[in-house]
Amino acid sequence: MDSTTSALVIVDVQRALVDALDASRRAELLSTIADLRARARAAGVPVVYIRHQDEEFVPGTQPWEIAAEIAPGDGEPIVEKRFRDSFRETELQRVLERVGAMHLVVCGMQTEFCVDATIREAERRGYRVTLVEDGHATFAAGGLREEQIREQMHRVARGSVAEIVPAAAIFG
Repeated sequence: MDSTTSALVIVDVQRALVDALDASRRAELLSTIADLRARARAAGVPVVYIRHQDEEFVPGTQPWEIAAEIAPGDGEPIVEKRFRDSFRETELQRVLERVGAMHLVVCGMQTEFCVDATIREAERRGYRVTLVEDGHATFAAGGLREEQIREQMHRVARGSVAEIVPAAAIFG
C-alpha cells in the first residue's frame, strides 16, 4: 500500500452511533479504528474524518461528536455531510485532492448506508478503494444480524467496488 497516495477515511464514528452499539462491539470497533489510525499516522498517511449532521446529529451536541477514542488530531480534516454519500455536497473531493489521495482506506459506521454509499461513489470517481473488513459496523435490521449485513456488504463490494482487507494487514 503506497502511503504517499493513500488516505484513511473514517466515516461517521460519532457518539450517537457508536454509543448505541453493544459495549463489547463498541470497544472492539473503536480499538480497531484507533490502531489503524495510529499506523496510518506513523506511515504518514492522511486521516480524514467524515461527520454527519442533521436534526438528530446537531452540530455542537454530544450525539454529533466524533467518539473521543478516535478524536481527530491537530490539522486532521473533518468533512461535514448531510447525505449518506460522503462526497455529495461536501468538500471531500477537494480535501482528497489536497492530500494527493488516489487510494482510500475506508472504515466507520453504518455499513449498509454511509459506508456503502461512500465506497461506491469513491470507486465511481476513480479512486482505488479498500474497505477495512473489521473496521465498520451497523445495527441489526430487517431480521438480519450485524454480521450478516457486513458479510453481504463484503460479498457485493469485493472486487467490483473495493478490496476487503483486515485492519491488521493495512499500513503495517
